[in-house]
Amino acid sequence: MHDEFQYLTELPGTPKKQSWVQDRLEILSEWERVMLTAVTAQQPPATAAEAFNCLLSLEYGSVFSAMNGYEDLGRYQLRAMAEDMTDELIEYADLYALGKKFEEAHPGQFVGEYYVAYPSEEASFAFGGQSVRLKLASSAVPEGVWLSLPDYRELYGAGDEIGKTGVAMKALRVLSLEECTLLDARCFLPEAVSLMKQYDSVTELVRDASQLGCVLDEQGQGEPNWLEKFAAALEYEGCDTLKFALDISQNLQCYEWASCERLAALGAEHLCLCEVPEDLIQSGCIDLRRFAKDLLESDGYMLTGDGEAYVKRNRKEFIYKHSARDSPGQDQQSGMTMQSEGMVMM
Repeated sequence: MHDEFQYLTELPGTPKKQSWVQDRLEILSEWERVMLTAVTAQQPPATAAEAFNCLLSLEYGSVFSAMNGYEDLGRYQLRAMAEDMTDELIEYADLYALGKKFEEAHPGQFVGEYYVAYPSEEASFAFGGQSVRLKLASSAVPEGVWLSLPDYRELYGAGDEIGKTGVAMKALRVLSLEECTLLDARCFLPEAVSLMKQYDSVTELVRDASQLGCVLDEQGQGEPNWLEKFAAALEYEGCDTLKFALDISQNLQCYEWASCERLAALGAEHLCLCEVPEDLIQSGCIDLRRFAKDLLESDGYMLTGDGEAYVKRNRKEFIYKHSARDSPGQDQQSGMTMQSEGMVMM
């Protein structure tokens, strides 16, 4: 943990919030360290809850390379105002004054060789989504630094902002990710623990991990229960590689999922389709949950380890883009889905 943030772990609050802050600081990425330095200097958290929200808000700020201070910000501002004329005008431009205009448009502060634009007020209490975290080391920095993913700026570009990967590489004093070695990996997915054995190329690992981070952030563009369905599919397939996890995330239409919270409703819906009288269904004399449970299990559904849902593979074509076709579980056969029998999986 960075010593300058130790005080955040000692702020008053609930044990749960304090524990979360402690755990997050233990794996704070270099990009987040830069952001957190600026944000806490602007408004130091007074409680564990404020520290919690502060850490979650970091994703919504921006970091710019600014070794030359306001002059670098002036170049960004000039490019934003006159992109087609930047080269011709730069000789005549007052870069310091333009840098001040950039600061007005993007309030923040300098942190070492960076300029940090504060997270917007609207995003301060938003959840930053799930992420993949890799601890990379180099010959210059053998103790390593954390890299949090996804890095949208690296994947898609974001103007003059410097991405998380770029900040980590500067801290490691490397010009290429291939100069780095992987020390540790963290992810909500169980396969993260074996990432070091799955890749020979750090660049490829960072790319795939960033793509998975994007998937976890998007969560099916707001599809209900997307994360639960994804986790269940991973468990069903016995997924043990990052590449197969990426393929599963892009083929969730190949899985049927049923929440145990809806077992009674599913049982009632199935009986209704079988033309069982409604008054009998609603009489309370039929164990609808057990009825639905038996139907699901007889149809090949697997109960997830947490006991929260049932999942199975259907007959839709599974498209392999990242992993080999002999990934675990791809030969499992599935029978008729409950949906085809009139059961609605929600």
